[in-house]
Amino acid sequence: MKKSIVILNVFLLLSTLCNGQKTITKQDFEKLVDYANCKYVQAFIEKNDASKPYYQDTYLKKIKPELNKVNLDSFQTIINYDKLVDLLSNNQPALQLAKKLNERKLKYANFQDNESLLQSLMTSGWNNVDLSKTATEIQDDLSSKYGTKKGSNIKKTSENDVIKAQTLQTAFQVEELQLKLNQLQGQYEKLTDDTRMLEYQKSLNNLKIFLYGGLGIFLLLLIFILVLLKKRTSRENIINYVLDSKRVEEKYIAKENSQSFNQILKKTEPLEPYKLTENDINLIVNKVLECKRLKETESQKDYKDTKKEEIVYKYLKGKTGKIFSRADNSSENSFFRIYEERDNFAKFEFNGDEAEAIANRIFTDDISNIISGGYQNAHHVITIKPGKVKRIGDQWEVVEPIDIKLV
Repeated sequence: MKKSIVILNVFLLLSTLCNGQKTITKQDFEKLVDYANCKYVQAFIEKNDASKPYYQDTYLKKIKPELNKVNLDSFQTIINYDKLVDLLSNNQPALQLAKKLNERKLKYANFQDNESLLQSLMTSGWNNVDLSKTATEIQDDLSSKYGTKKGSNIKKTSENDVIKAQTLQTAFQVEELQLKLNQLQGQYEKLTDDTRMLEYQKSLNNLKIFLYGGLGIFLLLLIFILVLLKKRTSRENIINYVLDSKRVEEKYIAKENSQSFNQILKKTEPLEPYKLTENDINLIVNKVLECKRLKETESQKDYKDTKKEEIVYKYLKGKTGKIFSRADNSSENSFFRIYEERDNFAKFEFNGDEAEAIANRIFTDDISNIISGGYQNAHHVITIKPGKVKRIGDQWEVVEPIDIKLV
């Protein structure tokens, strides 16, 4: 009789020890996390997205059939995290939920028995969606498989386990609030950039109106001057000017007086004014027009000499880090150009297709500083300050990055 009692006590002790130990392996726990992940994600989408086009077009056709196959009878039916991420690529809130739940795989070593390990998979909600019912169903499924108590056992967990579950949920809520705060901060910065851009565009428009107005007045004044000069330099006006000129009259009167000196001495008859002949008039007009042509030729020469001093650009190509392998005269396949070369140094700036540059994310930290904006919503590139490069053989190294804005 005593021997039977001893055997019974040993059996009960071993049962108690077995129930209090962690017999679920790390590999099995990771599968259980994937199982809970699938169930929570499915419940979240069906509550959060039921009224959205995504629910009909994507979830019911592609995602739900895969999630319905998941069960604990066969771990092979459970969708792993990587595949779940692919399925949720178009649903950011559900993707963030899956990411947070997957992090629980790292908590395996924190629990000493099966019961607390399984209870670590509890989640009461996400993104204002209540998931407590789903959490209870998951706990019931896990309890059936691993022989722990259902339903009431969840309520009878130790105070320490309750605090752990509450701490995890609170941490998720804090992270969610932080994510929303970051989103609001991003929206605020975008609105600030948009406001600055609107002010910049308004100032630019006012400047354009001022410049166009000034240019119009200048052109009208220039046309008036050209018409006046043309009128004054026409052949008829030159002839009239010659005929009315006192200098010409005095010159030819002196000529007449020298030729009629004898008549002046004799004073036989009064002198008549000298009349210009047709040859005289043509000679004077031709001299004036020749002087005008010479002046225009000299002006054109001065303009050509000035054009030689225009800026010469070369285009950087073959980027590796902050090194460009060469610079040539063709702008093809280039997003940057250099100018003002002096003593193996030159300035450089962005030059190229803005949409292609933004799509290819060419503005790396080693060659540029993005003052504001980002690639996601940008359509234009504004160079705030040019950079500086140094020639090393045939290569060019960036020594001062350019400052740009993406708007």
